[in-house]
Amino acid sequence: MKEKKMLILLLAAFVALAGCYVGIEFWNAEKEEQEKAEEEAAKIYLTGEESLTAVSYASGESRMGFVKEDGTWYDEDDREIPLSQDVVENFADAVGSLCAERELEDPDDVADYGLDSPSYTVAYTTEAGEEGEVYIGNQAEDDYYAMVKGSDKIYTITADLPGRLDFDLSGYIQNDTVPSISSGNLQKVEITENGSTVAYEEEEDLSELAGGWGTLSLAAPKDYHVTEETLADYGLDEASRTTAVAEYEDTDSGEKETFTVYLGSTDSDGNRYVMVKDSVLVYTISQSVAENMLTVDETTEEAEE
Repeated sequence: MKEKKMLILLLAAFVALAGCYVGIEFWNAEKEEQEKAEEEAAKIYLTGEESLTAVSYASGESRMGFVKEDGTWYDEDDREIPLSQDVVENFADAVGSLCAERELEDPDDVADYGLDSPSYTVAYTTEAGEEGEVYIGNQAEDDYYAMVKGSDKIYTITADLPGRLDFDLSGYIQNDTVPSISSGNLQKVEITENGSTVAYEEEEDLSELAGGWGTLSLAAPKDYHVTEETLADYGLDEASRTTAVAEYEDTDSGEKETFTVYLGSTDSDGNRYVMVKDSVLVYTISQSVAENMLTVDETTEEAEE
């Protein structure tokens, strides 16, 4: 009987402790939510727009702008340029949720903060069609002065947004992807030049060519949208270019794939122009990488024969 009574008491104590634990957890969660709500309420939003359909920034005569249609971001001047959707969306989010560090009390004239002739003007359009502009002026230690069009209030903002206002489009480009090619999965290479095609399928040749294909890297395009009219500027028109086709086994799927690139003339630094089939981007690669992709050591072949 005593054991049964003790068991009941222990069970009751356990239930009470469990209830206390749940209560504490609930209280902590509620407190955390309250603190977050207070922090959010204390923020000073200069924009506070969740979804934008256009965003741009300008400084002097330089301008960069993007528009969003059917969920896809485009360069406002050339919709054929491939953009990294994540990069542009991240930038648009930064504009749409711009917060101030503080609001200046009794500010001086806007000219004292570089806001009469702003360093940057950031403009945006919301899904509802509403438009807004933010002016960014002089640097204030680690921050920048800013104000919203239509308001006389002056704020400071962090350097995050001004630090993104670069007029080099390369940071927004979605570069072509180069597949993983090595001597272990390269099966055939075909090189076509001046109407003649040479095919390499021997293991020794493929092992040598894989040294070039495996080091191929495409970054920082020299032309973001090459056209039929401008291909010849890079020696990439059909009559002038060298076509290189690599057949390989995809390391993930195990399927047989092909990767085709066109190689053109050399630039002033001796690098070779190159582009991927069906792309509009033109890159440069070193002459040594190009040669290793296209040729094998004939002296080695003769010695083996």
